[in-house]
Amino acid sequence: MRTVIKIHGHKSTEEQITNEIHSLITGKGSRPYPLSVTETAKTLGVSRETIYQYIRKMKGSQAIQKTSSGKLLLPKESLESKFFRFSLSNPIASDPLVSEWIDDLTTRKGGLPVSSWRIRLGSLESVCNTCKIPPKNLIISEKNTEMILRQYAKMYRQGNASRDKRGARAPSDIRNVVYCKVQGVRDFCRYYGMNWPRGTRGIMSQKVPNHGKYSDIRLTEEELKKADEYIKEQFGIDSDVYRWFWIGIESCARFGALFQMSLDYTKHVSASYKTTYIMTAFETKTRHIKGGKWLKYITRSDTQTSIDLLKDRGSSRIYESALSKQRFHIMMSNQLKQVYSHLGKGEYFKSRPNHALRHIGAHYWLSKTDYNFGLIAEIGGWNTIDELKKSYGQIPPEKILEVIG
Repeated sequence: MRTVIKIHGHKSTEEQITNEIHSLITGKGSRPYPLSVTETAKTLGVSRETIYQYIRKMKGSQAIQKTSSGKLLLPKESLESKFFRFSLSNPIASDPLVSEWIDDLTTRKGGLPVSSWRIRLGSLESVCNTCKIPPKNLIISEKNTEMILRQYAKMYRQGNASRDKRGARAPSDIRNVVYCKVQGVRDFCRYYGMNWPRGTRGIMSQKVPNHGKYSDIRLTEEELKKADEYIKEQFGIDSDVYRWFWIGIESCARFGALFQMSLDYTKHVSASYKTTYIMTAFETKTRHIKGGKWLKYITRSDTQTSIDLLKDRGSSRIYESALSKQRFHIMMSNQLKQVYSHLGKGEYFKSRPNHALRHIGAHYWLSKTDYNFGLIAEIGGWNTIDELKKSYGQIPPEKILEVIG
C-alpha cells in the first residue's frame, strides 16, 4: 500500500499510519474517545476507503473483529463524546481532553500556572457552547478547527455567541473577541500536536489586534499637575487612589503587580540630596525574565509622604482597602475614571483606566530622560525596547518639532 498519509505534518511508515488509525478508532491514543471512520478520515486527510484498507490489514492485538457476514465490529462512539452544554452542573473541565490540558496549563511554568489559564479555558468553553461541539472536534484537523472558529465569528456577529461564566461585560470589538478565543483554542490544539506556523493568516492568525494603536496615550505635565490637585482635593494625599495613581505611573506596573506590591522600600539620597524610594514589583507576565522581579523608583516627594503615612499605620501593601481583588479593581477603576473625566480624557482612559497608568508612566519617564528607551524599558519592566517603542512610546509631535524646528 502506498504511503500517502502524514502524521503531525510528517511522512510516516505504514506501521506508524496503522498504529495512528488504530488509536483513533479505538480511543486508546491521545484522544480518549473513539472516532468514527469518517472522523478518522477527516483527521488524517484521506478517504474513508483508505482507512478501511488499513483496518483490514491490522493483525494481532490490533485486529478488528468481524461479524459472521464479514462486517467490521468498530467501537461505538461514547455518549461522553457527544455535545451537551457545558455549565455549572456540567463543567468543561470534566471532559478528559480538557482536564489533561488544564493539568498542563496549571503547571507549565516550572510547576506554576500560565497566568491566563482561566481565560483560555473560558474561551474554549465559549467556542464549544456556541458551535455546539465537544472539545474533541477541535482536534480533528487544522481545517476543521478553522471552520469552527469561522462559525463562531459568524455567530458572534449575529449575537448568538455563548459567553463564558466569568461575567465580564461583552467586548464590543469582534477582533479582540476572536483573538482571545483563538488564543485559547490554539493552545488546546497545540497540546494535542496541532500547530499553526508563525505568519498564519485568516481566522487563526495570532496578530494582536490594535497592536501599537495606543502608543500615544499620555498626560502632559499640565494634565498631571491638574490630576494631582484634583485627587488631593477629592480624596486626599493619604488615600489609596493617590498612591495608586502615582505609584502606578512611576512604576509602570500592571494591575496585578500593583495589587501585590509591598510597601517596603530602600531610601536612596543622591549627591544633590534628592530622595528616591526604591521599591519592588513582581510581574507574572514577565516571570521568565529575572523571575518577574523589577525595581521601581518613586521620586515624587508627595508620593513618598503618602507612602510613609500608610506605612506608619502598619500597612504592608500600597493601599489600605480590605476589598477583594475584583472589588478593589472596580472601586479603583471608578475613581480613576473620575480623574480622567475631570481632565476631559477620552474612551481609552475610561475603558482601561488602570492600564492607562502604564501608558502614562511610559511617557512620564521618557519625557524626563529625553526618550532614553533602553533605560525606561528597564524601569518600566518591558520585555524589549521595540515593544516599548511600538506600543507605549510614540514620540509626541512637540518633541519632534523641538528637535527639527
